[in-house]
Amino acid sequence: MYAKNAHNKYKSVEITTTDRGRLLLLMYDGAIKFLKQSKAGLEANDLPKFCRFLSKAQAVIAELMNTLDFEKGGKIARDLDRLYDFMLFYLTEANLHRDGKRITRVIELLNKIYSAYKEIILNRKADTQPQKKGASSKAQGEGLQISL
Repeated sequence: MYAKNAHNKYKSVEITTTDRGRLLLLMYDGAIKFLKQSKAGLEANDLPKFCRFLSKAQAVIAELMNTLDFEKGGKIARDLDRLYDFMLFYLTEANLHRDGKRITRVIELLNKIYSAYKEIILNRKADTQPQKKGASSKAQGEGLQISL
C-alpha cells in the first residue's frame, strides 16, 4: 500500500514539475500504454479491462485535442485536430466491433506522432545547450507526415 502511494506521489510531482514538451510525451506514452492494455484485455476476453483502458486512452486523446492552440499551431494544429478526431472515431468503432486491429492502427498513428515530437523536443533541448565546436543541430517540425 505504501509503495503504491509513494509511486503515485512521485508521478504527481513528476507531472507538475516537468516542462511542456515532456508532459506532451508523457500523454502520448500514456495513451499508447492504455491502448496496449485495452487490446490485451480484448485478447484475454476481459471486457471490463478492455473497456476501462480504452476509455482512458480516449480521454487522453480528447485532452490532446482540447489543448491544441490553433492560433500558434496553424495548419499542424488543424491537421492534428482532424487526426485526433479520426482516432476517437476509430476507437469508438473498435469498441463497438470489439476490433483489436483498429486499436493497433491507432497505436501506430500515436507512435508516429510521438516519435516526431520526441525528435523535435530532443533537438530543441540540444539547441539550447552549449554545443561543441563544429556541432550544429536544428529542430524540424515540417517532417511530420502521417498517412491514414
